[in-house]
Amino acid sequence: MVDHIPNPEATFGHGGDYHRILANVALYLITGRSSLAGTFTFQKEHRIPDLGYAGIESYRTAALSNVDKLAMEELAQFIKIEAPTGSKNLDENDLFSVAKELMTREILEEKLEGRTYYLKARLVADPEEISKAVNLVQELDDKIEQLNKARLQAEEALKEVQRLEQEVKLAKIKAVIGEGAGEEPAEEHEEIKESFKKAKELFSLRDYHGAIEIYTSLIEQHKQEVEALLYRGAAHFYLGDYEKAVADYNRAIELDPFSAVAYHNRASSKVKMGQIEEGIEDYSRALELEESYADAYRNRGVTYLRYVGDYERALEDFDRLVNLRPEDMNAYFLRGTTLGKMGRYEEAHSDYLKAAQGLQDDPWLHYNTGNCLLKMGRYREAVESYSKAIGLNPDIPLFYHNRGLAHAREGLLQEALEDYNRALALGLEDAKSLVIRGFLLWKTGDKEMARRDWERAAELGETRGVEFLERVEG
Repeated sequence: MVDHIPNPEATFGHGGDYHRILANVALYLITGRSSLAGTFTFQKEHRIPDLGYAGIESYRTAALSNVDKLAMEELAQFIKIEAPTGSKNLDENDLFSVAKELMTREILEEKLEGRTYYLKARLVADPEEISKAVNLVQELDDKIEQLNKARLQAEEALKEVQRLEQEVKLAKIKAVIGEGAGEEPAEEHEEIKESFKKAKELFSLRDYHGAIEIYTSLIEQHKQEVEALLYRGAAHFYLGDYEKAVADYNRAIELDPFSAVAYHNRASSKVKMGQIEEGIEDYSRALELEESYADAYRNRGVTYLRYVGDYERALEDFDRLVNLRPEDMNAYFLRGTTLGKMGRYEEAHSDYLKAAQGLQDDPWLHYNTGNCLLKMGRYREAVESYSKAIGLNPDIPLFYHNRGLAHAREGLLQEALEDYNRALALGLEDAKSLVIRGFLLWKTGDKEMARRDWERAAELGETRGVEFLERVEG
């Protein structure tokens, strides 16, 4: 049974004359596999100013136009279900058009009494015609599916052609570069070598301006220009002049489109400029040119981790980094951080333990390890990790804040209070710390100081403390 009953409030007004249409239409469909039957009841009323029916034909047209639409929609849905694959490539309008051609109407009874019109009718569709329509719909759907697959294959083929054309173009450029690279005279070669040596010494001493002067001179003389551009770009990068760095890497890429280093360094500069997507594209291009480029995996992974929040892709890059550099403890540190972000604390802890074999003097490694242990409910071990971090750098408020939280979870309220006092004394006046310290003060009996912390936290936007106070005192 299919019923369509309008909302009375939407079709009935208050007072005055009106026209009324009452229609009852039976729908019956059947095929070899299934059947559909239903009754459509249509009722509508109109005020005289809105509608002027001249005769029974006007009423009939108004009634059937509404009922036909409902029936066609049902038949279209019926055809869609009957088709073996559900006609997933045809839209509702296509199916509605097919249904419209199948339906025949038979009026069984109608009468007009004053302004009230009664209609009883039957809608029928020939089973054989329905079967043909279902087959036609399925055939059309299959053709569209084949067309979509063919279009996709054509697009993939076009991309492959474009890729090969680009490789041929780059190969020709590389050949021209090779032909144009003549041997430097021995004396001039030594002079260039000394210039690079001096520039690199200045670079290592962080005299980037001095290094830039030498690299600029080499570039202007077109002496090992690509190498000079790469180093000068790096100097600009460390000076924070990322636009100049990008300009140097752009020129280096023009001269040597196969330079993975140029793409990698340009990527790092773009990320610093906030051009995250462009940076990721450059890292990816560097990896296309050099599949084992470990730094590109590391820096692309860091970009996914820090700027995009795509932990799955970051993890993929750090997995590759670990495979390429199994002795690099920083790789395990980065992967552990990513696993921690994903809530995979056991695996993260394992990576942190591995990283500690070479980074035992890194306070942030111990801090991250403590965070992982805290999430795992291993509070005593978390306290130990935070204590190691504090021992290596006692001026970081976060270290005390989180150790205080671990102490509190263990029930060591006095130790927790001391940690929060230290964290706040170091400048970590955030609302969360004030609320937590307030609860510690309250539990240790200093309710006046707790009140002050909660009032200050409320000024910073955190009201949980004062809400607790209102409940207690209310």
